[in-house]
Parts: sequence; structure tokens; C-alpha cells
Amino acid sequence: MVSSKYLTCFSDFRRPEAEMHMTMTDYVLYLQEYSAHFGLLELIRFNVKVINVQKGCNTMDSYDVTLQADGDDSHPYVEVWDAVAICSGLHNVPRIPEFPGQQKFEGQILHSANYKDPEIFKGRKVLIIGTGETAFDLGYAAATNGAQSVTMSTRHGFVSVPACFGENNPPLDCVIMNWATHAWESKWAQRVGMHWWVTTKFTRLGFLFTTGCSYGFNQWVGKRYNMTWDDGRKHIVNKSSKCMPLLSRVAKKKVSWLRRIIYSWMDGEYNDIPLDIDLVEGSVLELQPDGVVYDTATGEQHVNTDLLVLATGYRQRFPFLHGEGTREDPLPQRHFLVDPQQPRLSYIGFIRPNVGAIPPMAEMQAMWWCRLLEDKVKEGHPLDSSCYRLTDSRLCYGVDYGYYMFALAKEMGAAPSLRHWLWRDWRVMLTCAFGQAHVPIFRLQGPFRSAACQATCRSELYNVLWTRPVVMNLTFLIEAITFGVCFRPRHEAEPRRHLLQRSDSACAQLGLSAIR
Repeated sequence: MVSSKYLTCFSDFRRPEAEMHMTMTDYVLYLQEYSAHFGLLELIRFNVKVINVQKGCNTMDSYDVTLQADGDDSHPYVEVWDAVAICSGLHNVPRIPEFPGQQKFEGQILHSANYKDPEIFKGRKVLIIGTGETAFDLGYAAATNGAQSVTMSTRHGFVSVPACFGENNPPLDCVIMNWATHAWESKWAQRVGMHWWVTTKFTRLGFLFTTGCSYGFNQWVGKRYNMTWDDGRKHIVNKSSKCMPLLSRVAKKKVSWLRRIIYSWMDGEYNDIPLDIDLVEGSVLELQPDGVVYDTATGEQHVNTDLLVLATGYRQRFPFLHGEGTREDPLPQRHFLVDPQQPRLSYIGFIRPNVGAIPPMAEMQAMWWCRLLEDKVKEGHPLDSSCYRLTDSRLCYGVDYGYYMFALAKEMGAAPSLRHWLWRDWRVMLTCAFGQAHVPIFRLQGPFRSAACQATCRSELYNVLWTRPVVMNLTFLIEAITFGVCFRPRHEAEPRRHLLQRSDSACAQLGLSAIR
């Protein structure tokens, strides 16, 4: 998995002893243990298909859900529910594009959803369309399992940063400071993206000095088309980077020997993999019997292949709501979670973070929705939601992880207070201030507060901070102090002003004058 255990595990069922990045087998076991621990298996009806979900016929405050159990002799039946949460997942309907000349192609076409065994690559000329995390996994598998050649293709580029920099270093999703960022940001700073305007420059310079290229970490090819030095928030980071050195190796062979020596320090473990991976940057023009023709910046380019792998993702479909079709079904307006007109129908787990994970976001969404059903969610500032949307991302439901988590937390009264924890538990305070937006920090105060989550913040998540380089923590501290002074939210000063006014009023009633 590309998300670490610190972020992936639910707030009330931690696994501090697990590997930093669980395997899929480990994660399935974790979910089974979670379900058994909380008695969820007793609530799940397996082998039951949801055919239709619609507003109730008898009352608009309920939903009629049409179900059908597996079996030839089963008949659909209807149940009435007060609220419905859609948690059907992202990866259901493969997106399979059709290309001109596809019928002429003499090789095999395979969507990544149907990939099962790396043996399929042996002796084949493999072409992978797509450069997401699945495409990178397939590219590495092909290069290390006897493929004759491997080529990947991208239309708009990508941003590659490894999920892990070694077991003794913090994972990528934990080298981010969230609370201290949100504490100092005024609405103006949010609107202009001040935090990202500054940190993007430091990040890209760090990539440049350490790996020789600023597009991504050790990413010498495939620059994202809208990559700038101003705002790195708009990119969903590809954290499955095992094949990136094999892609960059091709470009490094074309530079001076000095640069090649300086910036090949991290490629040593790949010397045993003789096969490079080529990258084509352009759009598919047509398929021919022996390959694919691309339209690139330098003209048409032909790629020979006998195995075309489509790592083109999945369509977002809700057939039980909108019927069958080929179009993308939209997510609702408010936080991609609920439609204001139908607050009892929620969509949980469908958004994609730039650097983060879906499970913790789904947990926050579930808590937020429960509060909404109780009518205890306050209306957030419109800027809060506009700031977390990745407007230039190819995914309309891409979000900035930290901004999104804090937007939900503020609306349900779960954002932690540093002043509160400074005098009660300084370790918890530091975890909140300089750590990632882990779900346990949103269960320190507010409606879902938990003593177990306080213990998690004091120990497991606090310890993560000290796996970072000292320079990184100092940089975060300087950023928090500097921008806190320059761009402190105006509302921070308001409580003191109102407090003084109330003090004046109360003292006046007693015939006294307020002392300031």
C-alpha cells in the first residue's frame, strides 16, 4: 500500500507494531479483525445486490431500497430506510477507451482490472497506457518479469514522489504539517494559496538539489503539463514509484557523465534490472496491426507492441441511483459528501487526496454525516471548501487532504485547540501542531473525543515527529512562527476585543472600570 499505517488505520483500531506500509494481505486481515472486534460482520448481508435506491413513496424523509439476493429463484424486495450511505467504492466499472484502428491490432488488449499474473509479460513487447500508481506497478512488474520491452505513455504527465524513504525515515504522508498551517492562515492567505506558494518552491528546490530534477523526486521525464513554481496543491501525487528510476535512467544516459554520477546515487539497487522503461508523451492517434501511433510534440511516433495494457482507471457509476449508462455519475455538491436537498443520502469514500489516504477521509466523512443527521453541523465558510478542491487536477473529486479534513472538523466542532493541550499534555500539543491531519487529533475534543485517541497522539503519532530530520522540523517551526505573525487570522483577535467589551459592561454595572 502507498499510504502508511499511521494514516491508513482507523482512529479506534491502531496497529503500531505493523510494517510502515502494510501489504494488501495484511490490510485485508486488518479489516477482518476490525470487523470482528466491532461486531460488524453480524450487520453485513453478503451476496445481496442493491438494484435501486429512491426517495420513499410514503414519506420524503425515507428511502425505498430494492434488493435481490443471489440465486435463480430469488425475487427483488423493498426495504424502507431513514438514511442511506453509499460506500460502493471507486474501482467497479473499468474505463476502457476505444481507439481508431482498434480492430486491426493483432496483439492482446488488457485492462489493468483484469491483470492477475506477471507471467503474462514474459517475452512480450509491453505498452502501458497511463502513468498512475497502477500503471507504475504494472510497468515495474513487466520490467522484472521477462518482458522483451516496456513502454509507458502519458498525455499530461505526472508527479512522482516515493511513499517511503526507508524504514528509518518518516513516510511521505507524515512529512506534512497541517494544524500549524491552518492556525496562521487568514482568509486572504487561503484565497491566494500563500502556504502552497511558499512550500512548493522549497519542495521543488529540494527535489532539484537532491535528485537533479524538480518535476518530482528523481523524476527526469513526464513533467506534469501544469507544473509551476507557484502552487503544488493541484497535483495528485503518484506514490508508487518503483519503476521511476527505470524511466529516469533513459534520460540520465543523455546528460553529462558528471551529472549522471551525481544523481545516480539512488539508482544502485536497480542495477540488477537491465531493462529500461521508455516513456511516450502524447495522445494515441491510431492502432496498427503491430503497434500504436502517437501524436507527440516532435511528431508522430510508432511504438511496437503485442500486449497493450490499459491502466486508464475506472468510471464513477451508481447504477442503483442513475440507471445504466456510460457517463460519469457526479458526486454531490457539499464536500462531495451530501446534496443539501438530500442530507440523508451520503457518498462516503469517493474522493481522492493529493497526499493522504482514503480510509481516514472516509472515517471523517462518516463522523461528519452522523452529526449532520443530528442537525449539529454548522455551515462552513465558502472559502474552506474552495481551498481544498484541486481545480486543475484531471479528477474533479481530487482534494487537498489537510484542508479537507480541517474543513469537516471545523463544521462539526472537532478541530483541536493547541492552547487547551499546551497545559494538559505537551506531547499531544506538538502532535497536533506539527503532525499530519491524522484522525485521532480530531477525536481529542468535540463530539467524538476519546481517551484512546489521546493516548495514540501522545505516543504513536508523537514518535513519528522525531523520525523526521531535525532540519525539517526546524523549517516547520520557522514557517509556523513567521506566517503566524504575518498572516494571523483576524478572528483570533476578535475574542479578546469582545471579551474586553463584555468586561467593560459588567464592571460598569458594578460601578467599576475595567482594567486592561
